[in-house]
Amino acid sequence: MATDTYTIPLQKVFDKPRRKRAKKAIRAIKEFVKKHKRLNEEQIGISKEVNQKIWENGMFGIPRKIEIHLKEIEGKTFVFLKEGKELKEKEKEVKEKKKETEKKKKEETKKTKEENEAEKEKQKKLKEKRQKEKDAEKTEIKRKIRE
Repeated sequence: MATDTYTIPLQKVFDKPRRKRAKKAIRAIKEFVKKHKRLNEEQIGISKEVNQKIWENGMFGIPRKIEIHLKEIEGKTFVFLKEGKELKEKEKEVKEKKKETEKKKKEETKKTKEENEAEKEKQKKLKEKRQKEKDAEKTEIKRKIRE
């Protein structure tokens, strides 16, 4: 989980028509991330906070620049505000998921250890049984030779 901080300039968006500025600002953020991280648009996600920050003054009054954190989670890169609450919440969720997966792995390894031990015991019993059968065959052969 890599975290990078950027300040994205949105001055070029002000050259666009007033009614399209907010949409173009979102597009500019995606293009910026796409360029700097070398990603496809499907791999980029924008948080609600960033979207609300762009749209908070309507479609005309977008900010001149925006400070963001880029966080890579499960193969997808998310854009969060620098001082946003959503980033902290997402980090907590990821930590909880990691803990759950670690617990599951530990339980699986315990089960596999128990299964391995049980299988080893079965193999030992089979070896002993085969050895007894071989010994029994040897004694029968000796008896037949004596007779």
